[in-house]
Amino acid sequence: MRAFLKTFLPKVLGPLWDPAKILYDMVPLPVRYGRAYSEAVSLLEATERWNLEKLVGYQENMLRRLVRHCYANVPYYRKVFLDAGLTPDDIGAIRDLEKLPFLTKAIVRKHKKDLLATNFSYFSAQADSTSGSTGAPLDFFVDNPTKAMEVALAFRHLKWLDYRDGDRIAEIKEDCFVDPNRLYWYFPGSRHLKFSFFRVDDSRLEQTALALERFKPMFIKAFPSSLFILSRWMERHNKRIQAPKYIITSSETLYRSTKDLAERIFKAPVIDWYGQNEKVATAFQCKIGRGYHIQMEQAIVELIPSKTGPFEIVGTSLRAFGMPFIRYRTGDTGVKEDQPCPCGRVHPVISELMGREGEFIITPEKQIVTPTAMDYAIYHLEEIKESQIIQEDINTLRIRVVPWEIVSESTKERLLHEIRGYLGSPEMNLVLEEVEEIPRTSRHKKPFVISYLNVEDYI
Repeated sequence: MRAFLKTFLPKVLGPLWDPAKILYDMVPLPVRYGRAYSEAVSLLEATERWNLEKLVGYQENMLRRLVRHCYANVPYYRKVFLDAGLTPDDIGAIRDLEKLPFLTKAIVRKHKKDLLATNFSYFSAQADSTSGSTGAPLDFFVDNPTKAMEVALAFRHLKWLDYRDGDRIAEIKEDCFVDPNRLYWYFPGSRHLKFSFFRVDDSRLEQTALALERFKPMFIKAFPSSLFILSRWMERHNKRIQAPKYIITSSETLYRSTKDLAERIFKAPVIDWYGQNEKVATAFQCKIGRGYHIQMEQAIVELIPSKTGPFEIVGTSLRAFGMPFIRYRTGDTGVKEDQPCPCGRVHPVISELMGREGEFIITPEKQIVTPTAMDYAIYHLEEIKESQIIQEDINTLRIRVVPWEIVSESTKERLLHEIRGYLGSPEMNLVLEEVEEIPRTSRHKKPFVISYLNVEDYI
């Protein structure tokens, strides 16, 4: 229902749509999301004091409830159970999930109707989708309790970072307003100043820096790609603002180069949040800023060995009863952390996120190269505003670069030399392409690496 309103209302309200969103922002969260939000907040406050054993027990209780519901009301899962000779009683603990097959994007596309619970209500969920950076977007539904938990987790994250009621927050993302020329809107309900980085040029970057200087946010939330462009512009023009408490990045892979640059320019720690629109796994960094704490109250997260080296993140949402996702393969990869975080919290930790499997490059020699290596080859070249690498086939890499002004021949030669050095592949054909802008996905994100290869075909 909310998704329908988001599509329908802008057409009806026209230029009044953005002011209407500001008014909606003034509605308290418990009113917007109902009892589900209040219950999520209460749960998260309680679980801060739980030990790991109690958290696992909570997950398994929720899992048993979810499985019984799926068997009774979700045609796809009932068939999965029957084909495997299983009943709900066979899935009582987290380890029992191994008895069930993985859910993939291809399966969701093929069986979308059968994944909807027969007692599903469109009024209790909203339509959502992935951006489909290398293929067709994936459409699905998200339950109100799942969305409410995500909002409550965002509040928990801020509290972990010493947020106080009334702290001002700036959001720097790729979203655009009804008027594409408008740079920012202020939302007094949440005290957010939201910027549009849908179009970015020198003038708008200067206006952004000036607005941040006046607003003096205590927190900055940003897409990593937007944060990198703004930080590089401020470095080039020697601009500074009052340091916020923290910068929170999300929605794209955070590379070390962006983190280091932003922390140097803004004089504030950069803390990352991991999640996906399917909401089957959420993990974020605490003030220590090292590993990612898996949020066990939202989902069960499995780390499955991957052919690319790191572990693939597989998630089971514990609140998605309208369109359940059990053992859903996110395609995201990370590194296990066996030691608890020094902050003392008991949530399991992912030590490092490596990006999506679709962001790994495969050389003609069948070697895997991480996107981090490609980032090292490009980020320090100051003539380049932003970049993107596309693997079109096993033998070809297309490197797109957007210049601040010009990209000199010497910079181009250095770029190709360093990329070839990181690839370690004399056979790879490198195509350098200078462009005016890099297109964003339907969700306004900019993947740094796009691969049209299927890893399993080559490894």
